[in-house]
Amino acid sequence: MKSIKLKRNHVVFFLGLFLSTLSYAQKTYLKITKSDKANDYEMYPPGTKFELKNKHGYILFKNSDEPGIIEIEEDYTLYVYPSWKDDADVFKLTEGKVEKILTSNYSKTELEKHSIKSNAVSAIYTVSDSRQREGKKNLEFKLSNGITFKYEDGKYRAYLNEEENYLNIESKYLIESELGTLKLSFNASTGVVWWVFESVED
Repeated sequence: MKSIKLKRNHVVFFLGLFLSTLSYAQKTYLKITKSDKANDYEMYPPGTKFELKNKHGYILFKNSDEPGIIEIEEDYTLYVYPSWKDDADVFKLTEGKVEKILTSNYSKTELEKHSIKSNAVSAIYTVSDSRQREGKKNLEFKLSNGITFKYEDGKYRAYLNEEENYLNIESKYLIESELGTLKLSFNASTGVVWWVFESVED
């Protein structure tokens, strides 16, 4: 694993991205730690393209299967190109670090926490074994803003606060609400969850 020293910037907003992993061929996912404050980081799933450029516009770091880490110690700009949007997420960094971490490490460590923040919204979720589908997993996923997503034996639903207040779900799984959009993916074979929440103000 290579380590290159750059510089840090204090940008305080929480966005923990998490969309499903193992369907991607790439073996590493992106983690951006923006400061030394707790939970001040973001993550993007395997296969997400990104470019870390210095002040002269040269690319220092980009997506690949090879794990690596860059410690930020001067001005850099990170461009991330998520699959769910047309434009790039842009981070102006002067502190923190940018990492490419093996997907296997995510499933062994991050998944065990079962709680993380995205855009100042926290989530608590439980992955359990399916009783009807051998070798498959179920998911109960709850955001602190009242959005709940449940996946049970191949069927799924989402609601806001009350179960009768159903939310529309598109693809796997874009959940629209008056509060914003939850973009979630769940691998029923492995139990791995990736997600991001974008509020209506974003």
